Amino acid sequence: MKKNILIAILCLFVFAFAKAQSVKITGVVADSLGNTLGMANVIAYQQDKNLGAFGITNDQGKYQLLNLKKDSTYILKVSFLGLKTIEDTVKNIQTDLVKNYIMLNGADELDAINIVYEMPVSIKGDTIVYNADSFTNGTEDKLEDTLNKLPGVEVNEDGDILVEGKQVEKVMVEGKDFFEGDSRLATKNIPADAIDKVQVLRNYNNRSQLKGLGNDQDRVVINLKLKEGKKKFWFGEATVGAGYGGDKARYIIQPKAFYYSEDFSMNILTDFNDLGTPAFTGRDYFRFIGFSRRDTRQNNSSINVQAQNPLNVFQGNRALNIESQFGALNTSWSVNNKLDISSFAIVSKNTIDTRSTSRRTFVDNSNTEETDNRGVDETVAALFKLGAEYNPTDAFTLSYDGRFNYADQQGVSDLSSIDREADRSIDTRDEQQPITFNQSLNMYYTANEKNIFAFESQFLNQYEDPFYNAVLDIDPFDPNTNTEPFNGRLGIGEQDIYNINQEQFVNTNKLDAKLDYYYVLNKKSNLNFTVGTSYVSQNFDSDIFEIQADGTRNELQDSDLRNDDVNFDFLDVYGAVHYKAILGKFTITPGLTAHSFQTKDRQNGVTNTIETERVVPDVEVRYDFRSSETLTLNYDQNVTFNDVNSYANGILFRGYSSLQSGNNQIEGALNDRVRLSYRNFNMFNYTTIFGNVTYTRLTDAIQNEVALDGINQVSRPINALLPNESLSATGSFGREIKKIQATVTANVSWSENNNIINNITQTATNFNQNYSFRARSNFQKGINFSLQYALNLNNSENGNFENDATTNSINLDLDYQLGKSWLFKAGYDYNIFTATGDVENNFEFFDASIRYQKPDSRWRYELIATNLLDTDANIRNSFGQIATSTNATFVLPRYVYFRMRFDI
Repeated sequence: MKKNILIAILCLFVFAFAKAQSVKITGVVADSLGNTLGMANVIAYQQDKNLGAFGITNDQGKYQLLNLKKDSTYILKVSFLGLKTIEDTVKNIQTDLVKNYIMLNGADELDAINIVYEMPVSIKGDTIVYNADSFTNGTEDKLEDTLNKLPGVEVNEDGDILVEGKQVEKVMVEGKDFFEGDSRLATKNIPADAIDKVQVLRNYNNRSQLKGLGNDQDRVVINLKLKEGKKKFWFGEATVGAGYGGDKARYIIQPKAFYYSEDFSMNILTDFNDLGTPAFTGRDYFRFIGFSRRDTRQNNSSINVQAQNPLNVFQGNRALNIESQFGALNTSWSVNNKLDISSFAIVSKNTIDTRSTSRRTFVDNSNTEETDNRGVDETVAALFKLGAEYNPTDAFTLSYDGRFNYADQQGVSDLSSIDREADRSIDTRDEQQPITFNQSLNMYYTANEKNIFAFESQFLNQYEDPFYNAVLDIDPFDPNTNTEPFNGRLGIGEQDIYNINQEQFVNTNKLDAKLDYYYVLNKKSNLNFTVGTSYVSQNFDSDIFEIQADGTRNELQDSDLRNDDVNFDFLDVYGAVHYKAILGKFTITPGLTAHSFQTKDRQNGVTNTIETERVVPDVEVRYDFRSSETLTLNYDQNVTFNDVNSYANGILFRGYSSLQSGNNQIEGALNDRVRLSYRNFNMFNYTTIFGNVTYTRLTDAIQNEVALDGINQVSRPINALLPNESLSATGSFGREIKKIQATVTANVSWSENNNIINNITQTATNFNQNYSFRARSNFQKGINFSLQYALNLNNSENGNFENDATTNSINLDLDYQLGKSWLFKAGYDYNIFTATGDVENNFEFFDASIRYQKPDSRWRYELIATNLLDTDANIRNSFGQIATSTNATFVLPRYVYFRMRFDI
């Protein structure tokens, strides 16, 4: 099988490069004084208006037009803003040519003449504009398919968009946020055929008043321009389908509608299916419950009070069965030229059946636990937002956002566990109904060209009520062994069945407010003064109780097993000063922030207060070789705190084998980070290079000290005496060669943590390596492919235990356009996993589909088959504080279904 795969891949490359044989035209573009012109557009098209090639000159004025057909005639056009357009004809080209051009002064006539073909890529300042039709061939379905064909743009598995290696902050359509700019919803739902232009906005800031004052060079936003027929008209699609898989009939219903005009937009998304493709996941939930990045500098201290994720977290097909129901509405209304109102409403329900097996080896005692866990999770989530932005003048902006989120999650699992001491059967139940109300009020005011003010504030009110129940049936191998959980720590005595429950109630109020004042010294430097505060108030209650055999509730009497009316307050008052200066090609931004921290907890009638002061520095030094090539050095210190869960002294029941107590003496952890990054995107030859090296040192780290007995663990947070360190390096090189985009990436990371297990400090090191090669073609006709090979090497040492794991992965995707109506797609994944202890597992996946749609027809028909090989699970290795695990996650079975779509 593997031999056949390699032969097929080799044949594919031979075919691709043979198909791509061609000639090229190169040269230099200069003005009448002999100065070379960078960023000039050069385009070659045939007399039948078909695009031949295009290019953009580099800093030396050089251009290249690749993949031109022999024996063909091309019209060349050279354009540059403010200079006269040149038009030249090259007849019956036979070999590579060199053509240099001198451009004369005069108005750019591009807009005045009949443009035969639009420039595929144009660069205007910080904006790159892609003409979508220049890179697509009609086989694209959604936005992600289009973006993956643009030079320097990539969409990963999670729906995140990367441009020149930078993650896109948000997606807009016609200048309006698409569901708060969420990239996953955009890439999975916006029809590819509706897109005219893709604008990449670099050095982005939502507030024009603040542009250029801070360091926004890593902020990237995408704005989509729609085709003319999609404006001021409803467009969209309605998809229905049915099939069979997993011993039952399957269905899919997906109506979607979009409307955009200058003053109003509306997006309606719905998705009902049991084919394993949830429209809204736990990752999406967290993207929506908070706020996007602020437009001013981030504060370098934090406390995490975010609610537990109510949605089951899984990736791709890693579940036995997934049923999804989803509906969403997003609107944006420009009431007048001063007031804009936006809103969204999202309702989702996911029911997920899962199964996983694991083999955990504990580092302290080499005990090995094998588990088999089957579970069902059902989650209903509802999210609502109403926002407004008021701009009475160019100098003043007032914005408000209010968000309400509700979730209802219920999960049950049936777990079996066996180790050297006992065979256990555990039934568990999780429930929670978190409610979050989050508001923000921001104001931005430009007094004059020298003085600019920004006020940003957020208020969070959050209620959580997680409930956990575990029913344990423990069968020891030694009949004299005491089976009471945690060696009697709960005080419930020996029983045949243990029914242990825990209730928690957490109410959180959090206020963040900061005022920034910018004093502009000149066009190349400014001072930024900041004052602000972060205040958190939490009330926390928990208790552990037992349901006895007769159904009565037994409240456990030990006061350590309860948290009664624990109050926790956190206060951070800070002031900061930053200076930004542009010195030639250097941009330097040093800063200092002074913090006064206070944590206060009141529990069991005792008040405990800890006050600390810290002055933390940060600096950024950036060197711009040119607009698309930079080298950046960052250093910063951050102080992080935990919330009430870590300060409440009472015991918390974290799982069938895990207890946790609090520690109200912990202080904030100090994180030093140094990062050196390099980015280079060359439009001349479509080469993308980026890399970074990051070193972090965590002092006074908040981590758990663990008392481990067999598989049972009791943990307690502490400030670590020894620092934890990590070093990571990432590099990527990509280049387009004859319509094939090839990318090589490498990720290497090392970490060293000092864990305390049974009062002994153990050093845990982890060394992880990822290397990959990917090649992706973009031919206008025939077969296109995407091929990727990845190698993962992991070595972990924890105490006296060492584990090595290796994963080899091959991924091959094909699409073959048959005529003008048929499209065949296939995807194959092959994985080889090996680990210490003679662990070896090979698993593979094969998906295929065939699609039929007549040219210009609104109807599309598709037959789809997933997991044709009916693979049951995939294997992964994980490294933790107390154990190293090899995990098998069961996946969706074979599905075969038919679906049809009507384009509105």
